[in-house]
Amino acid sequence: MMNLSQKVEELENLTIKKLKEKIKSIKKELPREEQKVITFSKNFTLSLSNYCQNQCAYCFYNQTIPKENNEQNIVLIRKDKIHELIQTATIYGCTEALLMSGEAPDNFKVVQNELKKRNYRDFFQFVRKLGELLLNANLLPHTNIGVLSFAQLKSLKEVNASMGLMIESTCESLSNPGGVHENSLSKTPESRIEHITNAGKLKIPFTTGLLLGIGENFQDRVKDLLLIKELHRKYGHIQEVIIQNFTEKIGINYRPIKPITIEETLKIAGIAKIILGNDIAIQIPPNLIQNYEKEAIEMGINDFGGISPFTLDYINPKHAWPKIDYLDKICESNGYKLMERLPIYKKYINKKGFYSEKIKKTINSINQDAGSKANS
Repeated sequence: MMNLSQKVEELENLTIKKLKEKIKSIKKELPREEQKVITFSKNFTLSLSNYCQNQCAYCFYNQTIPKENNEQNIVLIRKDKIHELIQTATIYGCTEALLMSGEAPDNFKVVQNELKKRNYRDFFQFVRKLGELLLNANLLPHTNIGVLSFAQLKSLKEVNASMGLMIESTCESLSNPGGVHENSLSKTPESRIEHITNAGKLKIPFTTGLLLGIGENFQDRVKDLLLIKELHRKYGHIQEVIIQNFTEKIGINYRPIKPITIEETLKIAGIAKIILGNDIAIQIPPNLIQNYEKEAIEMGINDFGGISPFTLDYINPKHAWPKIDYLDKICESNGYKLMERLPIYKKYINKKGFYSEKIKKTINSINQDAGSKANS
């Protein structure tokens, strides 16, 4: 059996031609009707608070970074803004509501004061109530607000179709002086692995992934993909893995010594496909690889993630989401079919214990609405 260094060497030495051959072979193991399908979720983002207890060197989202638009840097999302977003999402036919924030924003007095004004004891209660509100509006929440406890994950499962947390990288040197996670106490590999493990124990359909170009190397990336594979083998809960390339942004000081290229990103996506096989969807955010979508499909990606018709990518605000029609044409011209999915993948809807009754009720309601529109 190969050890890690041998596995890394084998994968690193793969030519693009050989990589594509292996990917084609893996795809052929799927039922014929699934081999040529690329999925996406029509979503919108509720950016709840930019206040974060971590100060990652590469992060533009953090409250300490000035924004061009005041709406992008907020203590706590306004009540009227929530209702406005829900109304717009309904008009656009969105099914997924992405809830994102900095980690533990109520560690800051200014956020505590705002929560108190609205009669919430803490930020977690605010997120939980928001999940209930969204479900009542026929929208399925997907929450990614940083590291949470087992009890918090268990509570949020009742009002979330799926949840997420990027593993980013378990490279320990990133937390050393000068590393991107030097001032980010909860970005330790242990805390993030524990979160993903707890989500597995609780049967929460889960999204994780790698952030490339923050100081990790090729071996770190392979090691993390093998770790994800092992967590999924134990718990069967990881529905998709994002391969995300760091992009430089005005206002942050971090500049990688060797910037990650799109070609490198695509190769890691292909390696992710080889390691993870067909059981986990592979995704690269399409707004970060514009004009390379065809190459991404050839590298085994089978999902474009959440595409919003009207809200920003708050992590990469200068990279607009592509139009769904644009992605549809790319898929069609390459012999693929673009299909919309829910934030909880179909296979988890068919598995016992991976969603609450509240989630099931909203899924049924969404499906009924879709059926009515199809028949009208």
